[in-house]
Amino acid sequence: MKVARHIVEARRQSIANLVRERGYLPIQVISRQFKISAATVRRDLDQLVDQKLLTRTHGGALSEFDRQFASADERRRVDADAKRAIGAAGAALVKPGMTIYIDVGTTTLAVAEAIAARRVPSLCVVTASLAAARVLGEIPEIEVHLPAGLYLGRQEMLGGPQVPKSLRGWRFDLAFVGAEALDASGLHNSQDDIVAVTRELRLLGARVVLCLARSKVGTHAAVQVAPALTGFTLLTDASRAELDKASVPLGDATVIQA
Repeated sequence: MKVARHIVEARRQSIANLVRERGYLPIQVISRQFKISAATVRRDLDQLVDQKLLTRTHGGALSEFDRQFASADERRRVDADAKRAIGAAGAALVKPGMTIYIDVGTTTLAVAEAIAARRVPSLCVVTASLAAARVLGEIPEIEVHLPAGLYLGRQEMLGGPQVPKSLRGWRFDLAFVGAEALDASGLHNSQDDIVAVTRELRLLGARVVLCLARSKVGTHAAVQVAPALTGFTLLTDASRAELDKASVPLGDATVIQA
């Protein structure tokens, strides 16, 4: 039986909304969620790609984060002084011989730039940030590895569900991550697949250093990373008074002022 056009359009919009919320969805999950066949899912995704509402990937769909979110170049100019201060404080934590992870984002890129400036020797770096890989790859004493992932050129990163999976064979001494928001309800980011990397790093037992400018304190974003900062090290230019004013749930987090 032919399904009415308005029902099909409503379903497609719901799929687009769900992919935007989750960041990435495989075909099987969409099929199960909407009770439609895999072939119907593929047709729906093709239409949504034509409407520039999402990006098709092998076996699923990715939200238009790469096009709709501010580009890496645009974000570099925001809070530039704070990012440089956080970068310098983060680089000071890095010791020769460590294996570290550097997340995507311009605040963590500032950490990579400060590490490169210090020329920390015998360092192994894994990063999904192509900008960080370029900066650190120029230093002969530093070995750089890229995880598997979907290339997002405007954001200068590798994304998608492959990234956290490809980290599972690593053991990190330090992991520098960013986020979009920190408020009384916890830590938040913009995309499920980016959040999945932070969660994976915590499962791997890394010391996770959250690099966060004060402009993100007291704000909210789409996907919760954690309800409190228990187990994190918070590296920020925000003062204790500013964190208290925002009722940030620090838990047992170590706080380093940049």
